[in-house]
Amino acid sequence: MKFLTRVSRLVVDHPDRLSGTLILFLAAFAWLESFHLPFGSIRGPDAGFFPQVLSILLFLTSIAILAHSFSREAQITEFSRRSWLVPISAIVLVGYALVLPSAGFVLATAAVMLLIMRGLVKMRWVRALLISIPTVVISYLAFVKLGVPLPQGPLPF
Repeated sequence: MKFLTRVSRLVVDHPDRLSGTLILFLAAFAWLESFHLPFGSIRGPDAGFFPQVLSILLFLTSIAILAHSFSREAQITEFSRRSWLVPISAIVLVGYALVLPSAGFVLATAAVMLLIMRGLVKMRWVRALLISIPTVVISYLAFVKLGVPLPQGPLPF
């Protein structure tokens, strides 16, 4: 019991060790979940190729975070108003995933880009439009050229 208490203190008392451990478990879970999918090969990847490769990369990243955490002292992180941008952006992206099938790729992607650039980054309208519209058009054309099926939504494209 004392061993588990020491290990938990070692992990919980250092933010990098805590995040590294959580990422390690997330990577292991993702790898186990994707393991039943067919892998294919590098020349002909199948459904499990990217989930497995990305989960292995995530696992290696967590090992690097954990190893690095033992070479330095824990630093107290100070949160500011800008710190809220991370969870708000995550919520916006989850909303994007939920709205994408009904709104379609073009409308949903343009809306989320404008929302993030205007609402979170406080970018001016002209600049936000000059970035988001060409980005959506280019990515749409690239996906269509690659043969990726995109949700159409109410627009004819």
